[in-house]
Formats: sequence, structure tokens, C-alpha cells
Amino acid sequence: MRSLDQKLSTQWLGRNACYFEELGSTNTYAKKMPSEEVKHGLLCLADNQTNGRGQYDRKWESEIGKNLTFSLAFRPQTSERFHVLTLACALALVEYLNHCLQQKKCAYIKWPNDVMLNGKKVAGFLTETVFSGNKLDRLVIGIGFNVNQKEFPDKIADKSTSVYLEKGETLVREEVLSELLSRIEYKYNLWHRRQSGLIKAINRNIEGYGQWINLVVDNNQLEDPYKLLGIDETGKLLVLDDDGGIQSFSYEQIRLIID
Repeated sequence: MRSLDQKLSTQWLGRNACYFEELGSTNTYAKKMPSEEVKHGLLCLADNQTNGRGQYDRKWESEIGKNLTFSLAFRPQTSERFHVLTLACALALVEYLNHCLQQKKCAYIKWPNDVMLNGKKVAGFLTETVFSGNKLDRLVIGIGFNVNQKEFPDKIADKSTSVYLEKGETLVREEVLSELLSRIEYKYNLWHRRQSGLIKAINRNIEGYGQWINLVVDNNQLEDPYKLLGIDETGKLLVLDDDGGIQSFSYEQIRLIID
């Protein structure tokens, strides 16, 4: 992965990077770095994450040297719309996968922070913040992406996949990461400029969009179905009830049950 810099085509994302053969957690490392050392667009990359974390402190399991486990540190001027940016990064990965496999809609976003490929999990995202007093210092988005892994532990084997398993060939990870960073940089710029087209593109790629689904809100499953309308500009999830009313939920509150 040390040859990544030669393949990068980004303007700023990943141009400042730290690489580790082994590290507990790239998110934790990026969060603990002194503020003066963290440039906007910092890439923290590890070949082996010994304590990788997903949502709800779930462990992210990844075979050494086969996949991509990394974190990106952003320093936006606003402390709002964090989840929209996470979903924008997920959209970049979805679009990369659809292009890589030359299949429309083979990849999609599973609310709130996973990317699925042909019905199985291929990537997960973990977003964390660092504040200095009341001011945002940095936003760290961790990404675990199964690229070349051929087998998974029994407990997740039927739920997980990789690009290798779907495409049938080994990919050069530096090339994958370079293209993915270019796509994320582009999405970040759209997010920064509050482009409405970004929200529409995210919504079109969320599992269950436009469908009647069931909801779990604050760990309680609701009886009635709701129509999934997608996210709004702030990142809240919008649903339509059977009386025609629209309700909104933060991503921490809500889980989707899709048949």
C-alpha cells in the first residue's frame, strides 16, 4: 500500500496520510492525533486492524492484507449534516461497485451505515467526532471494505461478501483505494456545496426507498407500516404514514425492517 501516492488522482483527499502494517483502530488513532497534525483529508490506513470497530461497538473482522481498513479525517466548517456526509461516502462506494462489476443496482446502502453487494455486506462505516470545547475539531469516517477476502468466519459467512467473491478476480488494492478516494472527494465537494442532487442520489440507493416498510424506533417496533421517503437535507430519515403524515427520525433512533 506504500505505492498509493503514485496512483492518487485526488486534489486533497489522502494527500496527507499515515500507514501502518498493524494498528488497533484507524478511527481511534485519527481521533487521538494532535489537532495541529491533522490536515483536512487525512488518510489513516492499516493493513491489519486488531481492534476495528463498527456501529454499536461491534468488531469489524478483516483478513490481513486482503481488504481496505482506513479512516478519513475531515475538518468542515460546520458541525451539521454529519450523517449526510457518511451516506455520501457510502454512495461513492456503491457507485464504484456498480461500475466495477458492470451491474446496475448490485450494490446499495443499508440504513444507517452499511453497503450491501448482491444482498450481502461488503462494507461498513463508522463516523465519530472530535470537539475542542464547543467547536468541531474534526470528523472521522472509518471504512471497512472487503476487497479480496475469499472466506469469512462461520458466524458471518452467509451475510458477508467481497469484491473478489462477486467478481471472481483479485483487485489491486491501491487502485481500488485511489478510485474510491476520488469518488469520495467529489461527493464531499457536493456535500460542502449543499447540492440537492446528492440527497436525491443517496435516496435512490437506500434499501427500501419508496417502499412500505416496518420501523423500529428507540428499540420498539411500530405496528403500522410506513413508506420510506429517504433523507432530508439534514440527514434525518423521512417516512409517510398511512394517514398521509410525514415523520422524521434521526439515524440513532430508527432501524428499518424490509421484507
